[in-house]
Amino acid sequence: MKLFKFILILFAAGFLASCSVPQYVNVPVDYAPKMQFHTGRTTIVIINHYMPDSTRTRNKRVLTSLKAGAYTAIRDVALQLHALPGVRVVQLVDSVNFAANTDSAKAIAQKYKARYVLSFEDFKTETVWEREYYNGQPIVYRTMMLNTTFLLTEANGLYFRKLQGKAPIQDENGYGNASSLLAHGGPLYDAIRNSALDALKDYLPYTDYHDRPLYTNGDQLQTSVDLIKTGKFDKAFQVLNPLIDGADTKLASRAAYNLAVVYEAQGDIEAALDVAKVSNQKQPNDYAKAIIADLMKE
Repeated sequence: MKLFKFILILFAAGFLASCSVPQYVNVPVDYAPKMQFHTGRTTIVIINHYMPDSTRTRNKRVLTSLKAGAYTAIRDVALQLHALPGVRVVQLVDSVNFAANTDSAKAIAQKYKARYVLSFEDFKTETVWEREYYNGQPIVYRTMMLNTTFLLTEANGLYFRKLQGKAPIQDENGYGNASSLLAHGGPLYDAIRNSALDALKDYLPYTDYHDRPLYTNGDQLQTSVDLIKTGKFDKAFQVLNPLIDGADTKLASRAAYNLAVVYEAQGDIEAALDVAKVSNQKQPNDYAKAIIADLMKE
C-alpha cells in the first residue's frame, strides 16, 4: 500500500509539473479619437435634461446623491472636452440648484454662438452576463452595469447623435444603500463617471487595459514571456515570428497568440487581430478566441 501511495504521489507530481500555470501581462492600449469636432474653434454648450424621479423615491438624501452623481459626470465630461485642441466649453449646469434645462438646443446654440449642444439625458442600471477567461477556461458571471446617455445636437437643432456609455458597478458591499454607493469614491459614483466618459469615447483619447494570459510551454515561449513582461517587444518578435511557420502546429499556434499580445501592446490592433486569427486557425484555443473577440470591438 505504501508503494502504491508513493507511485501515486510521483504520478501526481509529474502531472502537475506538465501543466504550466499561465503568466499574465497587463497590456495598456492607447486609442486616438475616432471622430473630431469641426476644425478650428468649436464651442460646445453642456446642459442637463436629467432629473431623478421623485415618484420612485422620496428620500431627499438619495435624490441629492443622484443629482450629485449626474453633476459629477457632466463636470468630468466638460473637463475632458475642454482639453481637446480648439474646443471651448460652456457649462450651464449648476451644482447647487441642479435643474433640467428646458430651452431648445437651437436657441441655446444661437445665444452662445455654439456649434453643438451636449445634453446629459439619463443613467440607469441593469444586470448583464459577462464572460472572462481564467487559465484558458471561460467563466460566466452576472454583474451590474450602469448605462449613461447624452445627446450631441448640432446648432440647427435638427441633427443629433445619441451617445451611450457603460461601466461596471464594482460593489463589494451587498448591503450598501444608494447614498453610500454614491459617496465620493463609491462604486456607483465611479461607475457614473466612467460610463459618462465611455459615452464620449469616440471623441476622446483614452487608454484601455487588458490582462492577457501568455503561453509559457517550452523554452522559447517562456523566453518570449520574459521579454514581453519587460517591454522588450522587438526581441520578443524575433523569438516568436520564426516559430509561426514551424512544423510544430501546437507551438506555432501558441507563438502566434503570444505575438498577437505583442502587437496589441504596441497599439497595432490590425496586426494583433490578424496574427490572433492565425493562432486559432493553426490550432483552435480559448486564448486566441478571447483576444479576437476583444480586438473585433476595438
